[in-house]
Amino acid sequence: MKVIAVGNAFYGDDGVGAAVLAGLAGVGREGDAPPWELVDLGTDALALLEHLEPGRVNIVVDAARMGLEPGAVAVFAPDEVKVRILGDGLSLHGLGLAEAFGLAQRLGKMPAEVLVIGVEPAQVAVGEGLSDAVAAAVPRVIDIIQAEVLRHA
Repeated sequence: MKVIAVGNAFYGDDGVGAAVLAGLAGVGREGDAPPWELVDLGTDALALLEHLEPGRVNIVVDAARMGLEPGAVAVFAPDEVKVRILGDGLSLHGLGLAEAFGLAQRLGKMPAEVLVIGVEPAQVAVGEGLSDAVAAAVPRVIDIIQAEVLRHA
């Protein structure tokens, strides 16, 4: 399984993906290989093309304005991104997730199993850390990813 974070850890709640990766890095028993590969793309959504891996479950974690309460977590398929994420094409990542997934599809690089985990941000501002609402969502996202590991074991 590959867990891919998109976002900027130095831009408030946009850093939720990096926080999830940090949490996952600390999960597991000593000496056991983790059941996931962790990839932090920063703000380069286009880099998804290089990191989406056919034959594996790929989970993409990002802050996403979905019109929900801050800290709300939603899990959806790549073809739902345009419907679920408000204004994705104008994201902080230049190219939005919908466009990156569409390009991967057209280039034949889209894996069969991709989940997007979106976390509704409360604030996105330079130099700010995660808001309390989004920080509280990080363990929920980790639980979702661990459940996916068990589902595919």
